[in-house]
Amino acid sequence: MLYSFTLRFLTLAIMWIGLGVLRTENMVDSQFFWQAAVFSLLVLAGALIEFFLGYDGDKSLLPVVQTILAIGLVFLIRIKPSLAEDQFVWANIGLMIYYFILYGLKDYRKLEEYQYLWGLGALILLLVTLFFGVTIRGATSSLKFGQFGFQPEELVKVALLLFMASYLDNNRELLRTGTIQVGRFSLPDKRTLGPFLFIGVFVLGLLAAQKSLGTALVFFLLMVFIIYMVTERLLYLFISIPVITLTGALGYFLFGHVRVRVATWLNPWADSVGGFQIAQSIFAISGGRLLGTGLGNGIGAYQIPHADTDFIFSVIAEEIGFGGAMAVISLFIIVVMRAFAISVRAVDRFGQILAAGIGILIGVETLIILAGVTKMLPLTGLPLPWMSYGGSSMVVHFFLLGVLANISHSSSFSISRISIGKRAGVLE
Repeated sequence: MLYSFTLRFLTLAIMWIGLGVLRTENMVDSQFFWQAAVFSLLVLAGALIEFFLGYDGDKSLLPVVQTILAIGLVFLIRIKPSLAEDQFVWANIGLMIYYFILYGLKDYRKLEEYQYLWGLGALILLLVTLFFGVTIRGATSSLKFGQFGFQPEELVKVALLLFMASYLDNNRELLRTGTIQVGRFSLPDKRTLGPFLFIGVFVLGLLAAQKSLGTALVFFLLMVFIIYMVTERLLYLFISIPVITLTGALGYFLFGHVRVRVATWLNPWADSVGGFQIAQSIFAISGGRLLGTGLGNGIGAYQIPHADTDFIFSVIAEEIGFGGAMAVISLFIIVVMRAFAISVRAVDRFGQILAAGIGILIGVETLIILAGVTKMLPLTGLPLPWMSYGGSSMVVHFFLLGVLANISHSSSFSISRISIGKRAGVLE
């Protein structure tokens, strides 16, 4: 209990110190202190709930994510206070969803029983978005209900992960060894690989039709890495190289906004309009140097378009410097590594695949986003998990975190029962 409370107090200290600095610069209203107080109470109440309900899972997972969230909240207040108000609400809702999944989901293994429903659900969500969605920055990825907006592709992440984990659990050996011989390679037959390819191709095709190519890239890499992880066959990685090259080339020639992003990536200085945001991002990151300009003293928050979503990391790197930026990256690395550790300790194969899949998803998203704002890859327009503004992303990532914690808790409980059974000589 002491360990859990210590981590949470450190997280809250980071947030309150940040708010205090912004207050001295007259950049925060008093209303945010009330919202921060509510958030703090929820964080501490969660630690008490874990203690009294006997949480035996990974004790570091949630506090690390809460630290990422706290930093994101402080910087959103600094960048755009009106959005920070909503983000506090979504953060509180996300925490409640996390605990609901952790304790309300009695047996995560039941999720495996709905394998094809998850795949069908992903396709339906994308079809609805394609026909009834609104186009923002070139991509049709949002649904509008009055003033309320929602991105169904965030839910698709959950559905696709559950489908893949269920499918790969049931077909692991056939995918690993193959059933038909093609030259020197043993490949699975169409009956085995068909459902996976069908769902995968249609999901990626619908995302391409929506021009949501950043999300399509995340899903493609997720499918490739998770099938390689399960089968340990390099063949699947090699096959993915010409596929991603061909689809990337098609996207470049078919969609004008993709050509603009690639041109901007190659030379952001040539176009004062198209290359403005990435150029300002580079200026901000380089201006932060080692220790940063200080919270509230950077210009990137005002100069960079979409600093509250796509480029929040650039503002962080400018104002708390290379050291702070590396600390944020380290926090994301810890989350991914904890997910892999939970996967290793899971007592069933479905839990192993699902936990690793969540870790891969978070890792791939973070890598693509950070590579985009630092000009290592073209921009994708994706939000940084738990840090960028976005209610859909916040809720879905806390849902996935709750599933991860549920797997960790269930596995620890199962392992402890096995150990007790061995000592007592009554292992069934």
